[in-house]
Order: sequence, then C-alpha cells, then structure tokens
Amino acid sequence: MHVPPHLFDEIVHKALASDVRRGILLSLAKKEKYLSEIAKEVGKKPQTVDFHLNMLEEIGLVQGSWKEGKKFYSLKDKKIAEFLVERKPIPEELMLKPPHEIILDMWQDVKKRLDRIESKIDRLSKK
Repeated sequence: MHVPPHLFDEIVHKALASDVRRGILLSLAKKEKYLSEIAKEVGKKPQTVDFHLNMLEEIGLVQGSWKEGKKFYSLKDKKIAEFLVERKPIPEELMLKPPHEIILDMWQDVKKRLDRIESKIDRLSKK
C-alpha cells in the first residue's frame, strides 16, 4: 500500500477510533493469525472481530489469505505496527462522542442560533 503519509495517518486514525480495531491491529502486529485466535486475544466474539476485520481489510490495513482451510489475517503494511508502537494521538474530530455529548453540542449550537435571532429581533424592534 503506497499512500502519502498524511493520508496514511488519517486512515489509521479512523481505524483506531475503535478499541476493537486497535486490539486487532495490535494482535496482528505480532504475527498473522486466523479469526478465532484474534477473537480470543482481543476478548470479543468471532462475529464482532470478523466485522471489524472486514472493515480493516476494506480500507487496506489488513489482508487475508487462505491456508489449510482457514483465513489468516496479517498487517498489509508494517508502518501500521510502527504507528501503533509510536502511539500517535487520535485527533479529537475523529473520535466518536457518546450520545449525550452529541446532544449537548447540538444544544449549544441551537442556543447560539437562538441568541443571534433574538439579537436581530431586538435590533429590528428598536428601529
């Protein structure tokens, strides 16, 4: 995978927005593994790990290959392991917020808009 460094970081940050995906990538940094090995190591159900592996495979961070009737997964680019080891921070805008924080942010935005409307109404009524 040849991706410019700034895009590579952005893709990896998005992948790392999930604890499950971080765990999968850390697991695969050690060696290639098959689904049930990864699931056991990250402490999640195989269906959950399979879902996240498919996402990681789709964005090009992980690759799968069939051996002896099992699909083994590995990191597609060793830079991923370096990225994980360096523990670069995830930009705040890429981190998922809990629902209550999303609602509070929306409320703050609505409040600002209402304050601006109220201010305009006050100016218009004084004319």
